[in-house]
Amino acid sequence: MPLEVSYSKQAANYLKNLDAPTKRRVLEKVAEVSADYMDPRNSKPLEGSEKRSARVGKYRILLLAVKEKNALIVAEIASRGQVYRET
Repeated sequence: MPLEVSYSKQAANYLKNLDAPTKRRVLEKVAEVSADYMDPRNSKPLEGSEKRSARVGKYRILLLAVKEKNALIVAEIASRGQVYRET
């Protein structure tokens, strides 16, 4: 059963400002990850963090699963050069 997805304010704003084809690809990737969070083809763990990272072209999606609530939080969406600097 897929995890329930929610977006942080930053992720929602970034997603809103993406062009339509990229936004569609990001949403598709989030749906894939929510279906199987631990599948290494969908996301990879970040060292020293509970978050995972999914790749869509030059963009990275940082995700956090909350098992108790059966939820997936999209913490951040940004280009590769920006997303890892701030984390």
